[in-house]
Amino acid sequence: MESVSTALSRVWPAELRTDRLLLRPVTREDGPLLDELLTDDRVRAHLGGPVTQDRVVARQAAYPTTAGAFTVVRVADQRQVGLVTIGADHRCEGRAEISYQLLPVAWGEGMGREAVAAAVTWWTDAVPGGGPLVAVTQKANRASCRMLEAIGMTVVDELDEHGARQCVYTPAGDQEDSDLRWFRLLAERRDAVERHRGAQARATAAGQGLPDDLSALAPEELARLCPARHGAYGRICARVAEHTPDLHLGRAQDGAWIAWLTSADA
Repeated sequence: MESVSTALSRVWPAELRTDRLLLRPVTREDGPLLDELLTDDRVRAHLGGPVTQDRVVARQAAYPTTAGAFTVVRVADQRQVGLVTIGADHRCEGRAEISYQLLPVAWGEGMGREAVAAAVTWWTDAVPGGGPLVAVTQKANRASCRMLEAIGMTVVDELDEHGARQCVYTPAGDQEDSDLRWFRLLAERRDAVERHRGAQARATAAGQGLPDDLSALAPEELARLCPARHGAYGRICARVAEHTPDLHLGRAQDGAWIAWLTSADA
């Protein structure tokens, strides 16, 4: 299986057309659109909030050179109304993730559904070796969940990330059954590896020193816990000096000790 970035490089640049929309590669002229998308309170309500101006500038520089980054253009008036991207999913090697943002001016007209459906179909048809595709959206973002379900995607997992519960969707149906099974196989393998590393980390001096109930730790002991939400489980992890990856510990929902992958070979 080739990497997502390699698969994208074979078919990029690309343009997608629907009845009302054109999806084309992001250009430097789309800078104002990116600024508006990344700083609008309504657009970012379920995406961690508006980003800083430094991050806006960084993304304005990066998107025009990023394979899989589409600007959504409304054909009727040639207005740029959103962004759809397909790229490697940082949570699971070999898996692609589709993400999307649309300006409020285009909400309620089915344009998000139209744009995302076009991109999903393109990935399935044009990038057959690209691996499974997922979309991750906050469970509280019912509009986004309904949109994904309307285009035939189904929930295959949930996780805690960025301080909120997230739903993981993937295409379902006869054409994508093999990808769905592949996704579940990868998830099972990742789970087994994380649990194994968790058992190893639990056996270290730092791991043995942790009580079963982490809430029982004193304030000075809590200071040694990493507040970040790592990995698929999104649980807290234990750390010592230099934040050693082998000491990223946490509890799965069933109570088992786990750790998180930090590289493909971990």
